[in-house]
Amino acid sequence: MNTLEVDVAIIGAGTAGMSAYRAALAHTRSVLVIEGGPYGTTCARVGCMPSKLLIAAAEAAHAAKHADAFGVVVDSLRIDGAAVMQRVRDERDRFVGFVTEAVDNWPAEHRLRGHARFLDGHTLQVGEHTRVAARRIVIASGSHPNVPAEWRKAAGDRLIVNDDVFAWQSLPQSVAVLGSGVIALELAQALHRLGVRVGLYGRSERVGPLTDPVLQSATRKVFAQELPMRLGASDLHLQRVGNEVAVRVGDEDAAAEQRYEWILAASGRPPNLQALGLQQSGLPLDTRGVPLFDPGTGQIADSHVFIAGDA
Repeated sequence: MNTLEVDVAIIGAGTAGMSAYRAALAHTRSVLVIEGGPYGTTCARVGCMPSKLLIAAAEAAHAAKHADAFGVVVDSLRIDGAAVMQRVRDERDRFVGFVTEAVDNWPAEHRLRGHARFLDGHTLQVGEHTRVAARRIVIASGSHPNVPAEWRKAAGDRLIVNDDVFAWQSLPQSVAVLGSGVIALELAQALHRLGVRVGLYGRSERVGPLTDPVLQSATRKVFAQELPMRLGASDLHLQRVGNEVAVRVGDEDAAAEQRYEWILAASGRPPNLQALGLQQSGLPLDTRGVPLFDPGTGQIADSHVFIAGDA
């Protein structure tokens, strides 16, 4: 068993972990970043960056479709789904390359591969090979898509999450987007503008992150003008039918159901905390097992441990 002692240990080399690393270097060279998964950040691989590439293609199609308002007539609009997704993947890979190159250029003694878990408030076990004693610890372990078990059971391999969209070789014929948050709205609108038949189903009446009731009302109207939306669809029934999935809300009869090639689960991203052994850390936790932290500083209670990013 290897043993290390550092001033700052950072769990996760995603966007938040990389930012924490740069900030820590302003105070000490005794920094260690621990990562158990691939380098490249969620943002670059499957999040903000590839989604904006898809949105850019969708905006180009949308502009062409409405160009006649400016006296520009597009006689025949054709969307090449394979070319759209090829560009998304190519540019995504380029972005990821920048991030991995940055991490690869860190000193070797600042990087450690393996999954970390707390043994006590100052000690981390990394894999089965290294024990790390740290004066300060930053939890930047990211998040993962929320997929209710009943959806997975009903849809099987026809159910995907946002991470999977950016591996598509071409655009599908139809997608049901389950969720009405930011990720759901971005992908639903982009796919719709690229010619995919989309249905968006929201559990509540709320659309996006806005909390002001007037803005919520306006947002619902704006999106409903373009997207087929079913809000307040908390009682959702999915049924696999061949290579499609039938979606029905509540006690609607079979005639009201819609069938889709894919079901995209976009119903939130819980933090990656379950495998960290936080119960051994002595940190105060809420009922979900999430540390109680100051949202302004990220400090957990008055401890030497901080939390950052999606976690």
